[in-house]
Amino acid sequence: MRLNWFSNSPAATTGYGVQTKLFVPRLAKLLDGGISVTAFFGVQSGVLNINGIKVYPNFKHPYGQDVIGAHATWDQADAVVTLVDAWVIENQNIDVPWFPWFPIDHEPMPANVLAKVRQAAKPIVMSKFGKRMAEQVGLDVWYVPHGVDTSIFKPLDREEAREHLKWPQDKFIVGMVAANKDNPSRKAFHEQIAGFAALHAAHPDTMLYLHTDDGTHGGNGVDLIKFIRRMGLVLGEDVLICDQYMNGLGFPDSYMVDVYNGLDVLTNVAMGEGFGIPILEAQACGTPVIVGDWTSMSELCFAGWKVDKAEALPVYHDFFDAFQWQATAGAIADRMEQAYEAKGDYSLRNQARRGALPYDADDVTRQYWKPVLKEMREMIESKSSAMELVTF
Repeated sequence: MRLNWFSNSPAATTGYGVQTKLFVPRLAKLLDGGISVTAFFGVQSGVLNINGIKVYPNFKHPYGQDVIGAHATWDQADAVVTLVDAWVIENQNIDVPWFPWFPIDHEPMPANVLAKVRQAAKPIVMSKFGKRMAEQVGLDVWYVPHGVDTSIFKPLDREEAREHLKWPQDKFIVGMVAANKDNPSRKAFHEQIAGFAALHAAHPDTMLYLHTDDGTHGGNGVDLIKFIRRMGLVLGEDVLICDQYMNGLGFPDSYMVDVYNGLDVLTNVAMGEGFGIPILEAQACGTPVIVGDWTSMSELCFAGWKVDKAEALPVYHDFFDAFQWQATAGAIADRMEQAYEAKGDYSLRNQARRGALPYDADDVTRQYWKPVLKEMREMIESKSSAMELVTF
């Protein structure tokens, strides 16, 4: 069986790119026919060869729907696995079985997403929350979580990490690692920055680190610089933002490992998450987290603090006909205060690391992907046999 994997380029430092980089080489070892990648983001022309794996480019469509079937046919793939939001897929362009590995970050499962994935050979959800939402509407799915390389993302000495980053040693540092690409922000930048401002007013020895686009160079994100100043915070002192050139180029894993180890706590109280890779990576490095107790975030909090749904406002999204939740700045500030009071509790580091270990990419491949690939092969062979009988 040969697969064409449709997602971001393995060289892209996006969530989908990270998972492509992690799992495509691992799946290649399990597939007798091999695997290729169609990169709708990260490759614009030419066919690349990355570690022996062909990576096909996008053409004109922003989500690669003009090439999704063509590249699979050209590559002689037996099936297509898509790692992207399912609603963007125009599956009528795919002539082989389609297996979407897709996020669910609303409640209930959006009807437009459900209608799309019902057309798949069999969908794959990436969170236990997603599995519950699928089961509620009678959808038969596989569950395969995202993963992390725990041999890279691991606990290091915090003082050394901060020294590498040139961060102060005497500050309690709260961090966000999130994409800034929509306004209003699904990642809830305003609420989390406002929550930090309240913490900082009570504890001047605190600092916020934002690993994201600052929103001042175009795009659809929020202007973080303007909001930080509006909250009375001082850039370079109270708030640090990652280097914007390197953010566009992509930070290496070694830098991100220092970031996670340098933080006292990661805050990720988004309106909704399909998975939440920074939550997992931070805890793999032994750093506790603050998350919302909804969508996939809840199941990924092994060590840290949750904002309850009762402390958040339901936000209705007309396009999806479903809800997400927006935490109040006050609730976020309260959890940051709890994290501040727990500083020095190193049992949280061990607890975080233990919780993240089952999500190691090798374990996810062995426990989840290997049996899924076996069932995929059986489905494809069964369909092929049925077509031969009809032809005969």
